[in-house]
Amino acid sequence: MTTRVEQMLEVAEQLSQTEKLELIQALSQSLLRYYRPREADRIPPHVQRTAPVSNLASLAADFWPEDETADDINDFIAQQRREDRLSDL
Repeated sequence: MTTRVEQMLEVAEQLSQTEKLELIQALSQSLLRYYRPREADRIPPHVQRTAPVSNLASLAADFWPEDETADDINDFIAQQRREDRLSDL
């Protein structure tokens, strides 16, 4: 730690808890402004952003065939994987 930082730390230790919190917040905001890349720099132009899901019920779907069980789909996936492994040989 440099002498200058040590001196600032000594001064900061004399602050009240509220003032220390304000100092930490101000330093954090300053660092974010300095180090956070601009939005345009962060996301490549070919990438589309997807909005966050706020309601899990919106992901529910009723498309499963009534005459198919979970075991049927598991068997199908296992068979596809076996065929894929054999086709790679």
